Amino acid sequence: MAISSAMKKKKKEKEEYWKRKELVFLVLYAIAFYAFIIHRSLQLSLDHEPELYALRPGWLLPPRLNDASDSQWRNFRANLPILTLVFSLFALLANSLRALFALKAKGMSFVWLLLSLAYLSYLHGACILFILSIASLNFLLVKMFAQTKYFSPVLWLFNIFFLLCNRVYEGYSFSIFGEQLAYLDNYRGTFRWHICFNFVILRMISFGYDYHWAHQDPLFDQQKHIQRCHTCKSGKTCYRLLQKCPEGEIFL
Repeated sequence: MAISSAMKKKKKEKEEYWKRKELVFLVLYAIAFYAFIIHRSLQLSLDHEPELYALRPGWLLPPRLNDASDSQWRNFRANLPILTLVFSLFALLANSLRALFALKAKGMSFVWLLLSLAYLSYLHGACILFILSIASLNFLLVKMFAQTKYFSPVLWLFNIFFLLCNRVYEGYSFSIFGEQLAYLDNYRGTFRWHICFNFVILRMISFGYDYHWAHQDPLFDQQKHIQRCHTCKSGKTCYRLLQKCPEGEIFL
């Protein structure tokens, strides 16, 4: 027994040693990679400067020029001050409410939800109805098929279907659902919702598989985990438990 314990301890120490070595290697590799990319990009821009037609003076480093040919990047740079202001107010309001009302996880989730809906309404106007409808349908679909063998094809077909439809119909027009809703086309917000919805598609697929795999993991013992986990024993819920246990099936 003593020999076995010593061997296990030695093996564990060896694994930790190589993990530290691996971390150092990855950090050095990342630094070297990004240093090379930045240096190469600057060199190429200097070599081909006469051929670039959309260069503009940069505000961060005035002597250097900025490539403003991409419309999304140009819009992002132009709106960066207002985005910074909105984000600061967003964080300030949320943290003020947390401190004022002593909000915990559930309370803050409600605050984040309300603030997010308000911001989405500003960005996309009435089109927020499309976003919420598709996300809600995906949620119901995952709940219904998570424990079936048809889950993967159903999830992918659903999301790819809406990914294509969003692009083909350019975010849809309310008039196609009835003339009585046509007036909502005048309130489509300041940003086309279907352009950035691709990222939401990825999040919906990710949520679906997290929920599906949580049901497929027979090796995870929730009770033993709660007994051993310092976070869960304190009355909170750790990230691993949230991953392993579907919503509504966690008990503390």
